[in-house]
Amino acid sequence: MGILGMMAALAGAAAIVFAVMQLLKFFDQLDKESSTALMLQLEDPNSLTPLPCPSIWAPATKQLSIVIPAYNEEDRLPATLDETLAYLQRRRNKQGPAFTYEVIIVDDGSKDSTAAVALGYVKKEGVDAVRLLRLPYNCGKGRAVREGMLIARGQSCLFMDADGATRVSDMELLEAALQEVASSKDSTVSKDSKAAAANGTAAAASTAGSSAGYLAAAVGSRAHLEQEALAKRHPLRNFLMHGFHMLVVFVAGGAVKDTQCGFKMFSRHAAALLYTNQRLQRWCFDVELLYLCTRLRIPVKEVQVRCLVDWGCTETQHV
Repeated sequence: MGILGMMAALAGAAAIVFAVMQLLKFFDQLDKESSTALMLQLEDPNSLTPLPCPSIWAPATKQLSIVIPAYNEEDRLPATLDETLAYLQRRRNKQGPAFTYEVIIVDDGSKDSTAAVALGYVKKEGVDAVRLLRLPYNCGKGRAVREGMLIARGQSCLFMDADGATRVSDMELLEAALQEVASSKDSTVSKDSKAAAANGTAAAASTAGSSAGYLAAAVGSRAHLEQEALAKRHPLRNFLMHGFHMLVVFVAGGAVKDTQCGFKMFSRHAAALLYTNQRLQRWCFDVELLYLCTRLRIPVKEVQVRCLVDWGCTETQHV
């Protein structure tokens, strides 16, 4: 081997060592960020005393919880909340007082008036129906969803984007999918899984008993719109998208075709297991959730939903 060959080999080895060191540094920083506790309080505009934050591990006191992460969404949030609350009120009028719900808006350190807009809805609708959880700084969409889910009171827990890209009434399709999964024998979980999640262990969930609740996840999908979207996107973006899909298949499997749709619903116990174990704070947290579903043996059903914006050109800016 000549001098040039040796230099090339050394340069390659140095590059590998550097890449490994950067990767270890990234995971170390990720672990520090995810384990950093935030002192969070629910804001009550009618009281000087903050509301205590409930726990996802406590028994459900609502039928449905909707978590909406928001970062600089003062313009788009009102339309989304108006549509969502009007839909929920229609359901309550139809189903009666047994249909109970809450909307949790998680302000992810917005620099605009997102929190003020959300607080206006809290005043209007009441703190039991609409809740504002304000993060002290921009932590990322994954962290915002996680913090909202961890204080949810619903038997079913949905998160949806603040841009209102998906028709809110499509949550009924997700609810039907949860019930379908719940009727299967694979949806039950033992108390051991609860202890494992409380300790931060992404261990596989046992199906030995049903005393701890059922496990189910239903994820909205726009995969049926993919061909139309591909024709509208720039070729480079399509290339990057296919590369991302290959990575997703490698990490989380290919059972779910659209991992990035911001419209996902979980049974209460599934949400407790998933969000206690979630570590990614920003981009790709959806993929981690699906990976955790595989590890925790949480059945996942993909459901086609309608997209209210041009999926080929428009997407949420919150990461």
